[in-house]
Amino acid sequence: MVDVNKVEKSVDRIRVALVITELAVGGAERAMYELATRLDRARFTPTVFSLSVRARDVANSLAPSLRAFGVETIELGGRSAFDFLAVARRLRAALQDGQFDVLQSFMYHANIVGRFAGRWAGVPLVCSGIRVAERDGRLRLAFDRWTRGLVDAWICVGESVASFTRAAGGIPGDRVYSIPNGVFISPDDLTKRSDSEVPPPFGRGRKRMIAVGRLSRQKGFDELLQGARDWFTAELARDWELWLVGDGEDRSKLASLIEVGGLSDRVYLAGWRSDVRRLVAESDLFLLPSRWEGMPNALLEACALGKACLCRDVEGVGEILGASRAEQTSADASGAEWRSRLARLIEDADLRERLGESNGARVRAEFSLDSTARRYERLWLELLARKDGRFTEMSGVAPNSADGVE
Repeated sequence: MVDVNKVEKSVDRIRVALVITELAVGGAERAMYELATRLDRARFTPTVFSLSVRARDVANSLAPSLRAFGVETIELGGRSAFDFLAVARRLRAALQDGQFDVLQSFMYHANIVGRFAGRWAGVPLVCSGIRVAERDGRLRLAFDRWTRGLVDAWICVGESVASFTRAAGGIPGDRVYSIPNGVFISPDDLTKRSDSEVPPPFGRGRKRMIAVGRLSRQKGFDELLQGARDWFTAELARDWELWLVGDGEDRSKLASLIEVGGLSDRVYLAGWRSDVRRLVAESDLFLLPSRWEGMPNALLEACALGKACLCRDVEGVGEILGASRAEQTSADASGAEWRSRLARLIEDADLRERLGESNGARVRAEFSLDSTARRYERLWLELLARKDGRFTEMSGVAPNSADGVE
């Protein structure tokens, strides 16, 4: 085990570059924000780099909140993949000027730009964050393999993603680490109001199922809606409605499925909402139909809010649900098993309450944001001690041995 105090004596503070594709509020962006604002400022100085700012996302950007917290935030101005070299050059120049010690990137495009710019700038420790198991991303996996020599550590959001990265990604096991996401629900989240109008008949006495995420193939909302024609019946779900909260490229496709399936008075495409946690807190059941995941933040938040859940059994779900996994998962999001699990949860309010209490207790105990930040700190210190003599040369540090890091 590395003596953290020895590491700290060799430098005043460790400068950390946190690189992300954009700063619109989403699961990865929120996780990065929480890490940036919870790092120990006596040891670490974080700077956030965003590859791009999309005009439609400016109003929802995390940049003002980061700056208000005292975290320097630099937007690199990328608009498309054609700006790759220009953005990489800008990032390299900023890394050199700031003499950064650690580069930690999040999300695929930031990982690619970050590893090239970090090596180009001579950053001692370059880490790529892996947030999902890219089951539909063969080209992405191949590019990760081709550029693996540029990366010192692959930090995954859960052990299932770490296993996938080692196997399908072809990344050496001694460079793959697992640090789960954390979650915290503030009282303000539960009182936040949105300006969005809720059209009738929604929100008038029915029980609510809710699913949250980007409207994309990964999240499986299309399969959920295709199956909904079978289980949104008077016999099973007479007094229920379903809200899909989020935005994305599949919105028109999902709207068509709702109309063709005769679900227009039962399913509400709520769009992007600033009050999403309040909406989940007010709902009776949380659904996660994703085709693949990593460590789904939406599920962590729903569990922290004490909600019973029904999920497709994908990466990260079992790690979050623990012993109550079997009662809240299905192999798909539209077949007989899903319908059976859903029917039981719809019909049994006591079961929903018991599972919600169990989910809340587990997540609050096992997935705190402060714990996640401390794990990143310890791992970076371990790796710096091995990598760079300025941080005190250490020997005999076994792979994956950082305290609290799997």
